[in-house]
Amino acid sequence: MLYLSWQLEPVLLGMIAALAVAYYLCVGPLRKRLAPGEPYPTRYAVIFGLGLLALFLNEGSPLHDLAERYLLIAHMVQHLLLTYAIAPILLAGTPPWLLKAALANRTTLPVSKVLLNPITTFAIFTLVLSVYHLPPIYDAALANTSLHHAIHVIMLFASLMMWWPMMSPLAELPRPPFLGRAVYLFLLPVAQLPIFASVTFSPDVLYAAYANMPTRAFGLSPMEDQQVAGAVMKVGGLIAFGLPFIYTFLQWFWVEDKEHRWGGARP
Repeated sequence: MLYLSWQLEPVLLGMIAALAVAYYLCVGPLRKRLAPGEPYPTRYAVIFGLGLLALFLNEGSPLHDLAERYLLIAHMVQHLLLTYAIAPILLAGTPPWLLKAALANRTTLPVSKVLLNPITTFAIFTLVLSVYHLPPIYDAALANTSLHHAIHVIMLFASLMMWWPMMSPLAELPRPPFLGRAVYLFLLPVAQLPIFASVTFSPDVLYAAYANMPTRAFGLSPMEDQQVAGAVMKVGGLIAFGLPFIYTFLQWFWVEDKEHRWGGARP
């Protein structure tokens, strides 16, 4: 029998509460100081609130128990949602003037230019994902719920950084040219191939926490669970990066075609 419950763990609730308080203070009472004259960003506030709700459901619903106690596949689904859905939703829900106040002021801009450079974001995201999937780290996280949530916080910040070059609304921290964005999106899943291969094709069960579980979820053996989890990780990454890759190429084509048409029409 699977024992699944909702999570009310202090690290999780504290993280979400801190994010909510900081965000809604900035777009509410502090807005006049940060961005005088800006109206309340209702659309952004709703999107950010949905992102926080998705974050809680991902980390606090029975999915977390299923991932932590019984099924590596569920854990991979958690990671996919956190990195490829929740992170971009939170970023899309932050108004540009707030991002500018936080990242592009006189003090923070030099640091932001380094940390949010595509090479840096690529390296940090890939490193965080690779280190987390090392068996000692993974097993330690599964053995301690607070550590597990704390690592997911690190993954969330690395994911926010990873999406920045594709979603930046700031002229001070601009998106790369279309070619740079396309290369970035192409290389991200390529960099994950070693993780995918080590999980999917390992001759042994990598994570003791799943190998030693007395209750098997849905009749899957630990090896079957691990192989399917690796495939879920790879397919999820291909979809998450493949769709923006296609969209980037279409945007590139439309811009080039528009410029060509306008250029040809000029006297």
